[in-house]
Amino acid sequence: MKQQLATWFDCESDAGSAQKATCLSVSWITCDLNNNFKIIEDLSGTLNSRFKNSRPFEVDAMLAHNIPIKNIENQKLSNGELIDEWDKAFKNLSDKNTIFVGYNNQNYDNLLLQNSLFINLKFPYITSKQQFDLLPAIRASSVFAPNALKYELNAKGNLSFKLQAMLRANGLTTEKAHDSYHDTLSTLKLGKLLNDKAPDVFSAALELRRKADVLPKIKKEDIFCWHEAYFKTKIYCGTCLGESIFPGWYYLYDLRKNPEEILSLDIQGLKEALSRSKKWIRTLKSNRAPIIMKKEMYELDEEYRALGMTEIKKRYNLLKKYKEELANKVRLIQEESYNEKKEFNQTDQHPEEKIYSLNITNEERNLMNQFNLNNSAKERKNIFNRFKNDDLKKLAEMKVFDNYKKEELEKKFCEIFSLRDYKRVKKRVAKLILDTSDTPSPFTKIPTQLARIDTLRVIAEKNEDDEKMKQLDELNKYLEDMMNDYEKVS
Repeated sequence: MKQQLATWFDCESDAGSAQKATCLSVSWITCDLNNNFKIIEDLSGTLNSRFKNSRPFEVDAMLAHNIPIKNIENQKLSNGELIDEWDKAFKNLSDKNTIFVGYNNQNYDNLLLQNSLFINLKFPYITSKQQFDLLPAIRASSVFAPNALKYELNAKGNLSFKLQAMLRANGLTTEKAHDSYHDTLSTLKLGKLLNDKAPDVFSAALELRRKADVLPKIKKEDIFCWHEAYFKTKIYCGTCLGESIFPGWYYLYDLRKNPEEILSLDIQGLKEALSRSKKWIRTLKSNRAPIIMKKEMYELDEEYRALGMTEIKKRYNLLKKYKEELANKVRLIQEESYNEKKEFNQTDQHPEEKIYSLNITNEERNLMNQFNLNNSAKERKNIFNRFKNDDLKKLAEMKVFDNYKKEELEKKFCEIFSLRDYKRVKKRVAKLILDTSDTPSPFTKIPTQLARIDTLRVIAEKNEDDEKMKQLDELNKYLEDMMNDYEKVS
């Protein structure tokens, strides 16, 4: 049987927001899905890095993974060097036709990788060729194969889908929680268990790992089922209505809603119907490896079972005649709403926030590659001077600023740029990380984190948790030292 590689990966970082975070540790383990998930050792690895000079950490993220600050500061790789190695390794794996898999990676690890590559002047979408997220597959199994896996209940009495809870419930051991290597290995083990216990769900998760395969699938199936998860995981049964206002996103129609109530409405009536809380137009994103199940799965949901397939098909047949017309009306309404929001939100973005809006020419992409590959200070300066885009210049300066240890930073930075440039960049960082306002920012703010430490200290003192107090003191010292350094230039 032909080999099918899957690369499972996990990151530990210093912030809960992928846009603000620095990846401190990343691990990946590659296996052959067609050979009982056999691990291929030479396609696995772990990278660790130091903090960035420009980025404070979020206290809760540091407490979660509990990596000592001293260990992070003593790493050989700067964060930029970690990103270089990560980029190289994952490009190699992508060329080998691997499938990239993580646990909640669509909402975090993929975003962290993409943003890290972008701000380091690299092409950000390495994992987009084929990928899926194990978390939605685990959630899907809870409704489409409800007895396949075991689950813990959270404090609200709902099923808990956290990785460590799933491992405990299903008797899968891990040596260390919130560690990139052990979380990667645990995700692989959980994926294998899902494949063994709920093969139809696992196959469905794999089937649409390529964006190009999504539209043919949902067009081919007249009626199909899918799941969505917010507070609880819920089955939907419906059909594809058409393309949305965003490329690669599609409107799905929930056949709980009788089309007779919708098709007679004018635009204003349709707008009001769309605004109501029980949404009957759903959005499917082709870049999220959606899990599409057979229409027969409708019987697992009480509401659809009460309707019965005869009524569901009747609704589908009525809707089928007016799909294009209804999709056009929905697009008009949502485009109007989107443009209003876009017009309202006119705040200027920092370069670090422009991963989706920065238009980069082929010439500039080539210059970015040269800047990354060239180690000569003189050549890097020449390449930098050829950038026409001011945002790219700022990102290039930040890349250099974050690439050296504190004791050599000024000297190394000034080998490429001037002392005046160094002071300007440091002043920009100071303004962002010492900010006391509520203004959104791609940088974690030190005052907010020091306030968080004060809150956690009160709790730790009340609980007589000396170990937590020691951790908080260490985190507090690092942030105060950083603040004192940047206050000198602010």
